[in-house]
Amino acid sequence: MNLSQLYYFRKLAELQHYTKAAKELYISQPALSDAIKSLERELGVPLFKREGRNVRLTRYGREFADYVGRALRELDRGVEVMHEYTGKLSGTLKVGALYTVTGDYLPSLIEAFHEKYSAEVHFEIMQGFSNPLIQGLKDDRYDIVFAAKGFEEEPALCFEPVSVQEVVIAVNEEHPLASKDKIQLEDLVGHNVITYRRGTPVGDEMAELLAEHHIPANYEFDDEITVGGMLSAIKDDTCALVLNTIGLKPFTKVSVVPIDENEVPYDFHQVYMVYKKAEFKNLALESFIEFVMGLDSGAAFPHGREE
Repeated sequence: MNLSQLYYFRKLAELQHYTKAAKELYISQPALSDAIKSLERELGVPLFKREGRNVRLTRYGREFADYVGRALRELDRGVEVMHEYTGKLSGTLKVGALYTVTGDYLPSLIEAFHEKYSAEVHFEIMQGFSNPLIQGLKDDRYDIVFAAKGFEEEPALCFEPVSVQEVVIAVNEEHPLASKDKIQLEDLVGHNVITYRRGTPVGDEMAELLAEHHIPANYEFDDEITVGGMLSAIKDDTCALVLNTIGLKPFTKVSVVPIDENEVPYDFHQVYMVYKKAEFKNLALESFIEFVMGLDSGAAFPHGREE
């Protein structure tokens, strides 16, 4: 058994797909398969079972993954501490982020960070929605996440606002409201209003906003691509209370109308950089947090979207 096999095992356990794991490890799929088979022979138990194109951890694999994860985290931390004695920024930061943050904002942020610090820090970026991202941070799957904040208090986490996303009304181009320059929420009365499903930060925000204005709605969609496709296909009185993001851009038959800022402020929906308050932070993570906090906050993501 060698260290490379353990790193390979951890990556395959995380992705549960040989091709994807091999790609991220920069090795061939046969090499990864041989390493895992060798590890299983040495341990004397099967660690994975195949399910179609994917693999799943066996009960032995799940237990072994816990030990391997703890051991490699401690080893990585030891290497980072040694590098810190020389003042060198290095290591790997696991970042969880909303989908569209990874398309524009985050790559630019990482590039600027590397330029400023000449750092040899590797960023592992994993995409997701806010609630799973926050849970992943608490479960130590991520070092830091970029997500929205729900109504539930999270005393162990620090939420630093980094951007806002504009709330708008989206309608089919033939809808009566499509010609308006700006909408009052009372204009929605009598129309079929749809918005994000409850149980997500943005869905709960929209539900509270609509309740304050006594506007009934259907909470049924997960993302802007879904609502854009729906509005393009139907020509009824449906209006969507939605975030103005890249998800709506491909739909040329959808009109986006701003809402009066006196009713829905521009910073109504915010995106945060989130990290643990009391957790040990290596030099790379501390430097990245300080770098992001030193930037101007409150600017909109170029094409941000949140769930």
